[in-house]
Amino acid sequence: MRAVAVFPSSKEIRVVDHPEPRLERPTDVLARVLEVGVCGTDREIARFEYGTPPPGQEYLVLGHESLVEVVQVGADVTGLSPGDLAVPMVRRPCAVKTCLACRSGRADFCFTGQYEERGIMRRHGYMTERIVDEARWFVRVPRELREVGVLVEPLTVAAKGMIEGWAIVQRFPWVRDSSYEHQAKAVVLGAGAVGLLGAMALRSKGFAVSLWSREPEGSPQARLVEAFGGRYRSNDGRSLADLAREEGDIAFLFEATGVAKVAFEAAGVLGPNGALCLSGVPGPTGPVPIDIGALMRSLVLRNQLVFGTVNAGPDAFRAAVDAMGDFARRWPRELGSLVSSRHPLDEVPALLEAPPVGTKSVVRVAA
Repeated sequence: MRAVAVFPSSKEIRVVDHPEPRLERPTDVLARVLEVGVCGTDREIARFEYGTPPPGQEYLVLGHESLVEVVQVGADVTGLSPGDLAVPMVRRPCAVKTCLACRSGRADFCFTGQYEERGIMRRHGYMTERIVDEARWFVRVPRELREVGVLVEPLTVAAKGMIEGWAIVQRFPWVRDSSYEHQAKAVVLGAGAVGLLGAMALRSKGFAVSLWSREPEGSPQARLVEAFGGRYRSNDGRSLADLAREEGDIAFLFEATGVAKVAFEAAGVLGPNGALCLSGVPGPTGPVPIDIGALMRSLVLRNQLVFGTVNAGPDAFRAAVDAMGDFARRWPRELGSLVSSRHPLDEVPALLEAPPVGTKSVVRVAA
């Protein structure tokens, strides 16, 4: 069967003939891949900045954002049946017996860093025609989300950040008031797929949401944010501090830019008791000028918190599926517009080498 693979040793990207998977355990699921999203991680792997093939193999099959259809299930599988749609998770636990996170089913919090990730590190990804994995790694998706289900995995980044952020802010007694979300201000940095989905998620929870990005006001991204009830502000030519003065006290700030300078500027614009969630992973940038003393004073004197989030566990995947269903009911046109283009497998090598266009390119593997 066909698959898109990178060859790190020869620095090639091409469509290969990949071995057909088969059920091996009674807990296995065989699924055909419908669609795979392309993100910055895929492009960085295609530039050979990282990406590790499985042991003993010369290539790595790409793709970690996917929507699949179940074809066959093992004898011990419950909760999934042939014909069901599902999204497979990405990270797999390390083998270290003392890793409490992985032994507790939360590889997204792995202590050792020896985990594996489909399409990224030591495990083939989903940019192929069929896959097999254990049932526990699949999250069922309602049939009505067929056209947008491929966006679930990017949404899990925001979903996990919100789960962790909510656990943090619940230490305040006033947060127990059910009207808290309607009074608190949230800001999202970055108008990529993760940022836009994060803004939708915060808006659906009742937060007053602003999205700040470099695209001009009046841009397609700006119109999209305003269509689902958010407020768009361009930071082109304006500092984050300028925008924060217009905004007022920010309770929750979700960073989705992957730009180190922007992320640390964001820490300086939080309101009292605010929380900043960092989700972007910057590449090598060299030294970033920052007033560490001013940042420390703000964090300490204003009781602020900064935390990072990466990958996602089962709770975030389930939350993302639920949120996607809510988005589809409330903002169907806006949600669908996040998928800017669809491409066959044969076009992927050229797609990965070209500059990104639009919000989310998707590879259509099966009809």
